[in-house]
Amino acid sequence: MRYKNLKKLAATGTVITVICSALAGCGTSGGVSSEADKGSSEAVKTEAAGDLSEPKKETKGEGTETITMWGWNAGDIEKIFNAYKEETGADVSLDYVTVQQEESFQKLQTTISAGLDLPDIVPSEVNQRGTMLSLDIWEDLSAAPYNFDKSQIFEYEIPLCSNEKGELCALPWDVSTAGLAYKRDLAKEYLGTDDPDEISAMFQTWDEFLEKGKEIREESGGKVYMFASLTNVKQIMDGQNPQPIVQNDTLDMTSVKETLNWMIKFRDEGIVDNILESSTAYSASYADDLHIFYPCAGWTPNYVIQPNDPEGAGNWGLTVPPQGCFSWGGSAFMIPRDAKHKQAAYDFISWMNTEEGTRTQREVVNYNTSNVEAYKDPEFAALYDEWFGGQNIGELLFNKAMENIQVRPVSTHDATIMEVWSMVTEAVNSDSSIDFEAACTMFENEMYTLAPELKK
Repeated sequence: MRYKNLKKLAATGTVITVICSALAGCGTSGGVSSEADKGSSEAVKTEAAGDLSEPKKETKGEGTETITMWGWNAGDIEKIFNAYKEETGADVSLDYVTVQQEESFQKLQTTISAGLDLPDIVPSEVNQRGTMLSLDIWEDLSAAPYNFDKSQIFEYEIPLCSNEKGELCALPWDVSTAGLAYKRDLAKEYLGTDDPDEISAMFQTWDEFLEKGKEIREESGGKVYMFASLTNVKQIMDGQNPQPIVQNDTLDMTSVKETLNWMIKFRDEGIVDNILESSTAYSASYADDLHIFYPCAGWTPNYVIQPNDPEGAGNWGLTVPPQGCFSWGGSAFMIPRDAKHKQAAYDFISWMNTEEGTRTQREVVNYNTSNVEAYKDPEFAALYDEWFGGQNIGELLFNKAMENIQVRPVSTHDATIMEVWSMVTEAVNSDSSIDFEAACTMFENEMYTLAPELKK
């Protein structure tokens, strides 16, 4: 079948160039100790996004109805699906097609363009979700016959899973709240404490953070930085700002300017290093004694910190950043309107967000999904990780973060915005002659070039 909405993809003016760091926030498990996804690339052959030949599939479970699903978490999904069948008695099987996470949107484009059938379940990563949801091809899961109860999930996730008409067309798969991780040894040396509450109280504003960073630079002889990369600054500050960047086809630079202002200040004052986040040097920075702070979501300890700082068990802490926690990354699932097994697909992905499904996923793959009731249980909401010593990081991610977290609703132009942010951040990071005004002009020009439909 050929979808009539393909023109909307072209209208975004988007050529997807996804950097590894932007995607790390969503594809891996939301838990902090799961190893379930190891070897998944061996279990299921990867189908390239542009490859429209017969897909490589792995069928799990015998059933009278087979749902097809794209994704990049074969190991986790297979275990979750088996647990779902066992607990619900669902008479279904699963054809799981592995796609590269960074190529998932391209695969959606090429599949639609070629007039091929989409699967019953399509994954979406938050940076591209708004652009994907702008296509009028998805089921509204809050409407009949599904009638998904939005109160089951955390409130902040609703605007991240709804299209611009307010229809809930995606169901979240993880809790994406994030805080500020730090190295305890450096915190003791330069902040005088490694206690997360004391550090949070020390940095209520970014001005206070900047001033302390300048002191540390002087004290360390210019060797120790607050952050390793300007991308870290962007991830946190842009994530804290709910102001839309594009609304009604009009570019609003308010939030962009606020973030760029801090990025330029931090760079010019020398409190942030100029390491590219996609580089091996950035990965190595987790184990050094030169960089103190990093953004940290629920998936970061197991998939970023542990492999990059293998000797750092017990040396990490997690605190609330200046101006509060933020959302970073996050995966969700959508059902095409023309899917062949819509109800069976919905039954599976909605079960993931029930209390039973949330508890089961924690048990089988240590994954943190989004059912509110489950986290009202203090024992379930507690989350510990060896690298963070005895700290209950779940208290921050599932309780404190929910108190004041604000998110920017997803929008049609999100994929373009992400691409422009990547270009501008790299430019500002590598060229100190680019000042605030020049960076803002660069952002505007690139947006109008890639999205010429925007009003000036």
